[in-house]
Amino acid sequence: RRHLRVPSLAPVRRTRVTVDVATTLALAALAVAWLGAAGPRRASLRAAPSVGRDLVVLLDLSASMGAPGRGGNSFAAARRAVERLADLRRDDRLALVAFGGKAAVLSPLTRDHAILLTLASSLAPATLGPETAIGDALAVALEQLRHTKRGSGGIVLVSDGENNAGALDPVTAAAVAADRGVPVSTVAVGPEPAAGAPPRVNEALLREIARRSGGEFVRARDGEALEAAFEHLAALEPSAGPTPAQRVWSDHSA
Repeated sequence: RRHLRVPSLAPVRRTRVTVDVATTLALAALAVAWLGAAGPRRASLRAAPSVGRDLVVLLDLSASMGAPGRGGNSFAAARRAVERLADLRRDDRLALVAFGGKAAVLSPLTRDHAILLTLASSLAPATLGPETAIGDALAVALEQLRHTKRGSGGIVLVSDGENNAGALDPVTAAAVAADRGVPVSTVAVGPEPAAGAPPRVNEALLREIARRSGGEFVRARDGEALEAAFEHLAALEPSAGPTPAQRVWSDHSA
């Protein structure tokens, strides 16, 4: 008749409903964590608060641009000036075209100026040939502005002006630019020649290109003057028309 009393296990047993609810919540938590890791985001259109232009920087890479002068060679100074222009014209789309004996598009029109400056930092004189084909380079720059609204584009030509290659005459190319409503502002770079030495910069040609196309001519004899010239050109370039609305993404991972 003796028996052993043991505690009942009934109080610690979970019901089937409790198990189902816990499993459902665990799966739901896993699903939510998975969705959060996927990075959900929502798109919305926002009108850009600023206005800008389409500018093509035409950079001379001929061998003469690497000649030493006060403050280093002309090309190194020109590259620093391009960085200054990108900083001043943050709302513009910029393109970079380099030329020597032939022209090459290094960067099409873009607002990602960091990419453009990275490409510019890898350049060196004479990489596209030791000669200078200014007319052909202007034609390539104009092609980058083919779809730009008339009056909203411009070209900034940085060169020592010695045209000795190419099939297209620079003055003819400047006339084509004028017909398309694209002013070509020219920046003549290079130090002053020594006494009795021939001039190293063809200012007359660069002045004529600017005059024919309705652009501005600036003479820069050293690196500081070149950066000042780019600041001057950046101030001259007016803004034209609002930029299109941009798609903005808002993250909803949290």
